[in-house]
Amino acid sequence: MTNVMQNSAAQMGTESVMINKKEPVRQDTMDSGYASPPREMPVKESNLTVRLNDGNEIPQVALGVYKAPNGQETEDAVTAALDAGYRHIDSAARYMNEEACGRALNAWLKKTGTPREDVFVTTKLWDADHGYEPTFNALNDSLKKFGLDYFDLYLIHSPSDDEEKRVASWRALEMAQRLGLVRSIGVSNFGKADLEGLLQNATVVPAVNQIEVHPFCQREELVDLCHQNGIVVEAYSPLARGNKLEDERVVALAEKYGKSPAQILLNWNAARGNVVLPKSLTAHRIQSNLQSFGFTISAEDLQEIDRLGEENYVTGSLHKSDD
Repeated sequence: MTNVMQNSAAQMGTESVMINKKEPVRQDTMDSGYASPPREMPVKESNLTVRLNDGNEIPQVALGVYKAPNGQETEDAVTAALDAGYRHIDSAARYMNEEACGRALNAWLKKTGTPREDVFVTTKLWDADHGYEPTFNALNDSLKKFGLDYFDLYLIHSPSDDEEKRVASWRALEMAQRLGLVRSIGVSNFGKADLEGLLQNATVVPAVNQIEVHPFCQREELVDLCHQNGIVVEAYSPLARGNKLEDERVVALAEKYGKSPAQILLNWNAARGNVVLPKSLTAHRIQSNLQSFGFTISAEDLQEIDRLGEENYVTGSLHKSDD
């Protein structure tokens, strides 16, 4: 692998992926000139995409598989999601279910005749594999487990406490992108200081930062920093792990719009232009989550939801920073 990387680097010289520091642009709003979606705009179904700063497009809703087992239950969930219209699967080496996701994806592609490029696949580098060579080893291992030739998006799962290793891992991701092993690269769980430090050392600006975002944990300063650098926010735990579905304010809005509390929370996140990653292994919930985007929450009610952020309710164990 070292010789391959060295040869490729020599061939490519100093060429790097173009950096575009504009705000992410939703595909349904590009012609209107909006840099991000207007707050009252209804969100469409699963064909909605967001343009990344490298020119690639990412489906705005993904099936998350955090803590899903590496077996039939996860295979069934991935298949159900793809059948329902999802075109984005989000896994990670740490989840230890890449094989199950890959088996389901490849079987579904073969059965339906769908081209590989029509499904967006994300996975992540775990903390124990930081460093230049270890990152490439981990990436190749994940590709084998998925049974794929490339990933659409590869993320550093969380920032290493060792800044040198963190930068070395990012250099490896930049090279992997040049080699075609990944199409887009990004980070996860990076706070403001982590992100600012990486930007000072990066040739390629991360395409995304995957962080916990929901109405009860809005992380406005960090989100603003991402937008200032053209970095799309991916919102994990968009349902606050289900812990806020009975909040009386959310329930009242759900009753008003004839939707479920989960659909209200997901719609709020997507209306902000974020990619959302709801997790479920149940077919009817997978379908219900996908139906969260075809209605409009009024500006007044969106402001009411915004006020829920005062609680700053954090569920993620990898949420390492205060911002």
